[in-house]
Amino acid sequence: MTDKFLAGKNYLLARLTLLAIIGVTFLGLTFIASAQPAMAVPKIAILPFDIRDAELEGDPFAKPKDTDIARMRLVADELKKLMESTKTYDVVDLSAYEADIEKAAPFNKCDGCEVEIAKKAGADLALTGFVDKLSDALISLQIFVRDTATGEMKKTMSAEVRGNTDELWLHGIRYLWKNRFMAEADKK
Repeated sequence: MTDKFLAGKNYLLARLTLLAIIGVTFLGLTFIASAQPAMAVPKIAILPFDIRDAELEGDPFAKPKDTDIARMRLVADELKKLMESTKTYDVVDLSAYEADIEKAAPFNKCDGCEVEIAKKAGADLALTGFVDKLSDALISLQIFVRDTATGEMKKTMSAEVRGNTDELWLHGIRYLWKNRFMAEADKK
């Protein structure tokens, strides 16, 4: 009876030791995995879009139409929402830099001045947009993304919009998001 008792006790002790080793190993791996920094998504500054309206060319005092200004905000806001919802970019808040933005605009004519504003805001990337409105029937949405560390142009893209409605402008920006931004992100 003593031999059976000792054999059972040794077997139980061996099993408990094995379980303890497995548990400590699992906890150690869990700790190591949680200690690894998560892949940080790039921080991006989305600056106001600019526009060239061919219908207004030649008039030195012409200003963009209120509806076009509203649509440029609409597509910029939609792009922010898409980036935040997919967590592919961390959109930085530029409200503290409104005076700098006002002073530097239009960004399509400042040769990369948006980089300094984005860098001050803590962004890795600066995004500007340009709307080339040839007519109410033919509009080109263009996006440019620069690296704030180097000023290098990282992405350029455009989409043609055949009409001048909120929904068509949104369709254009969503097309760029899905087929250019996300397609490039999926390749990495």
